[in-house]
Amino acid sequence: MTYNVITLKKGDFSAKINATLGANLISLRNDKLGVKILREPDYSAPLDNPYLYGAPLLFPVNRISGGKFNFEDREFNFPINEQKTGCHLHGELHTLPFTIVNNSNSSVTLKYTISKDKPYLCYCEDLEIFVNYKLTKKGIIVKTSFKNNAKVSLPILFGYHTTFNSKFIDNAEPIVKVEFENEIERNMQNYLPTGKLLEFDSVSNELLSGTFNPLSTPISRHYKCKNNGKIEIFDKTSKLKVVYKNSKNLPFRLIYNGNADGYICLEPQTSMANSPNSPFDREFAGFNAVKPNKKQIFVSKILLKKGK
Repeated sequence: MTYNVITLKKGDFSAKINATLGANLISLRNDKLGVKILREPDYSAPLDNPYLYGAPLLFPVNRISGGKFNFEDREFNFPINEQKTGCHLHGELHTLPFTIVNNSNSSVTLKYTISKDKPYLCYCEDLEIFVNYKLTKKGIIVKTSFKNNAKVSLPILFGYHTTFNSKFIDNAEPIVKVEFENEIERNMQNYLPTGKLLEFDSVSNELLSGTFNPLSTPISRHYKCKNNGKIEIFDKTSKLKVVYKNSKNLPFRLIYNGNADGYICLEPQTSMANSPNSPFDREFAGFNAVKPNKKQIFVSKILLKKGK
């Protein structure tokens, strides 16, 4: 398959975006320093897991139990695409082609349009999704917006499956820091919240203090942040730090690194897993919708800094 991959350059940074597969940011590098921030896909063979490369856009994000929920007297039905849990997982936006709206050496805007004539899952109202990637001399700014042109409110459960290289530079000794306020207990058979918040254990305390080694301990945790919940990966050898900043309307995190396999997913999300059917109330769970003729904008920044 041939992919439409856009390359951006600014200063020492370069980025690649796959417009064919969900406008995914598949590469972010500082070429001068030899830094590869994201886990990059190799398309010469089928990917073992499409979520674990680059920063796929997830819509609707995370799991929805039974694939359905009610909102404003309407039932939303999504296909069950994770049979073992009976859930719908992450949507299909990451598989679909985006249109390029405008493009320059250091910036690109892409668009996906949903309509009655071009439905997306159970969405058939007029909804436009824009993604703008802008390289700077410090990293990249990602701005994703949902513009509702319909006459009804539409649920916007959104997130990024951002997958970082734990060792983003050769010979790295990485440690990870994540700011959060609550840890959400999940049933690890179906990965859905139980309705209980957990006391912080040693792993959570290491994440909070910035001493967690992503190469030594497998992790799958779900957190809620206060304010914007900054995320950092610091390399003790080079003294370089990757900083991931997200706007306040992305207050939830899913953190996952497989079996400590050399990557770590630091996923900002609008809402808790299964937020429409949550054992918590919908407001606490972050269930979110955009009103008619309104727009919601989500902003993320991935920056490279020197020093802890």
